[in-house]
Amino acid sequence: MTILLYDLVGRDTTRPFSPHCWKVVMALAHKGLDISTVPTRFLEVPAVEGGVSKTVPVIRDGETVVADSFAIALYLDEAYPDRPTLFGGEGGKAMARFIERWSQVTIHPYVTTAAIMDLHAM
Repeated sequence: MTILLYDLVGRDTTRPFSPHCWKVVMALAHKGLDISTVPTRFLEVPAVEGGVSKTVPVIRDGETVVADSFAIALYLDEAYPDRPTLFGGEGGKAMARFIERWSQVTIHPYVTTAAIMDLHAM
């Protein structure tokens, strides 16, 4: 069965740009799972899967809908234990959470500022 991923796009639907969606794409590829993407613009996000989340990524795997890249990774490891692991155990999960939080506090503010300045200039 193919997993459906709602992927954030702008005007050009062939160019997804969300790093959080990219993480899910890479996790699905690592697991060797089939994927189908639904290009989703900002204003379409509230309607995704009946409003399950205010943000993407969101996946649908059969009857299961999961939002948030980290929650999706946890779900994939639990639902597909026969495939390569994403974390390698509890220590890997803790390290991934640490790195995620560190990057959000340390790197994201600078990247966001640069992106906003570029958007403003357009």
